[in-house]
Amino acid sequence: MSSLAERYEAGEHTQVWDELVALGPDVFDERWRPEAELVAAATMQRVAANLALVVVRLTAMGYRFGGRHNHNQRRRTIEDLGLRDSMAAAGRDVSWVDAGDVEEHVMGWAPPGPEVEAGLRKLDDVVGPLPLSFAHLVRGVDRVDLTGSFPDWDPAAYTFAAVGDDDPPAAAFGLVSDPVNFNGIDMINENFHPGPPPDPGGWALRSFSMPIASNHLLSANQAGDFHFLDLPDPVADPVLVGVYRRPGIRLVEYLRVAFAWGGFPGFEFADHVPPQIDVLRRGLLAL
Repeated sequence: MSSLAERYEAGEHTQVWDELVALGPDVFDERWRPEAELVAAATMQRVAANLALVVVRLTAMGYRFGGRHNHNQRRRTIEDLGLRDSMAAAGRDVSWVDAGDVEEHVMGWAPPGPEVEAGLRKLDDVVGPLPLSFAHLVRGVDRVDLTGSFPDWDPAAYTFAAVGDDDPPAAAFGLVSDPVNFNGIDMINENFHPGPPPDPGGWALRSFSMPIASNHLLSANQAGDFHFLDLPDPVADPVLVGVYRRPGIRLVEYLRVAFAWGGFPGFEFADHVPPQIDVLRRGLLAL
């Protein structure tokens, strides 16, 4: 009989994940966990490959990345207020300020660094068991940010605030693209500071809503909220709370839907789908 990992690689993607989810907390039993870890790792390797391709395509097609725009906004504000020297005197990293503006139509994506495992161990110690798909998402992807808009999208999918009088006016926000984005290990480190773990078993008395991504409004540079995971959650695949028009959706299913729309699942509910979406979703790996 084929293993779960072999069946997954053979194309039984949905069936295998449905079986893992049906196990509930038993997926952490040693009878199932090794195979479940292999499936989760293989899935997130596919997610990483898809994201890498989508990012290359977005860059080649002239997409304007919102995160890089905000980076430039912060850098210029520091310069305008004369804060660079005081930041350096306080021991802050100012190399990114000195480096100048980044190109907003180009996005690089670095692979996860060695700090990822330490962050996951800290979260597991403090909160308790992490869903397998989430842990492997952080290991395989860490942080990614597809927020932004194509210049010809009108209305736009992102609010680009003016950074100078010479900037051309941008189209007003109004297109809900709900771009894929994950805060990765940075969000974990922001929520959990170094310190001793709780008493053994103490995590079982706690519950924490972990923000892992900006929701459809916040990712458009609007007042919004986050996508959350309720932790601890010793399951194969957790419910992702707060996703636009998708109550109860699990993480892997959200990623499937997201790539079906080229990284922008909000377009499933749009009256008009821009032509770039068909290019972005072409040939992406099934999950």
